[in-house]
Amino acid sequence: MTDENADALKILSGNLLTSKAEQSAAVITNKEITGVDLSLLKFFIGNHSYNGIILCIDRPSSFYSRLMSENGLKPPAVHFIDVGFQSEPSENVSVISEEPGDLTFIKIEITRVAQRMRMKAPDAKIFFLNDCLLTLLLYNDEKVVGRFLHELYLKLRELNVYSVTVLQPGQPINAIVERMSDRVVKID
Repeated sequence: MTDENADALKILSGNLLTSKAEQSAAVITNKEITGVDLSLLKFFIGNHSYNGIILCIDRPSSFYSRLMSENGLKPPAVHFIDVGFQSEPSENVSVISEEPGDLTFIKIEITRVAQRMRMKAPDAKIFFLNDCLLTLLLYNDEKVVGRFLHELYLKLRELNVYSVTVLQPGQPINAIVERMSDRVVKID
């Protein structure tokens, strides 16, 4: 782990999961996204034994699987939702062949996966990682993405799934995501 990733993990450890009522976070960073993803995965999987749901729009599920494997992370259960990739569906990979513009179908699949994970393990700790917000904005208007996130956050809160959205500084949508989040963490 690089010093930069270790610093990010230290920031996450000091700021996330500090309250029992906390169910969502916005992580704002200008650091390399894959390093921040690794720090988040180490935090949730390595430090807190969470199961996970990862929305894969910018990088396929195989990238995240390899990232976890190369860094010794053995999650109890992680489900990947590949959007627009030519992946093969499996027990832990859902494939949405549509472009990232179909937010309704993406929301339905995330919710379906979260419900299935919750039914399988009612007391499990589960997180949802969305690091591809800017890509969603390439295909959709900001208001549409804001509504999508609001509806998704509500559904995931009902299912007791901790939501993490990674943001880049200075984006107009950040104010919307920050308002919906229980915690805002900045990694500089």
